[in-house]
Amino acid sequence: MKFRSLLLLGAPGSGKGTQGQILAQIPGFVHLSSGDLFRSLDPASDLGKLFRQYADRGQLAPDELTIRVWRDHVQTLIASGRYRPATDFLVLDGIPRNANQLAQISVYVDILHVFHLSCPDRDVLIQRLAGRAHQANRTDDVDPKVILRRISVYETETKPLLGGIPQERIHDINADQLPYQVLRQILQALP
Repeated sequence: MKFRSLLLLGAPGSGKGTQGQILAQIPGFVHLSSGDLFRSLDPASDLGKLFRQYADRGQLAPDELTIRVWRDHVQTLIASGRYRPATDFLVLDGIPRNANQLAQISVYVDILHVFHLSCPDRDVLIQRLAGRAHQANRTDDVDPKVILRRISVYETETKPLLGGIPQERIHDINADQLPYQVLRQILQALP
């Protein structure tokens, strides 16, 4: 059985994490952020050190590593009863980030809806990320050069995923709205 999934897709700072966290408060939704998974790794561990090497340069962790960490975490959620695949939606945030990851996780997930959180104003994204860096101690959001690199990686590697997903599953949402307005649009699109 494939996991029924919703995909939050957008540039860094577009509000994917915010929406995922809000949805996770609603019974039947389980938010899974690949970035949160990597940031929760012990920074002294080999895996934690490897992740930091990529994150500090604004690069993505290798696909094989990302999929392995994601898959292991999903199994942990199932084993603990925090995720019930038969009834819950898995809210994907930060995975897949490219076509290879999409192909690999498609074995496990059925992406029913893609919420494309669009914020074309880079200055807004940069301001949000800089604010988040100080509030959440996110070292990957401090350096403007790293932020611009992360946005560029999104535009070249992740955004093209929209072309490989059936258009009827994609919901374009203006992410430059207040979080409750974005949430309203997400919930209205669900059956």
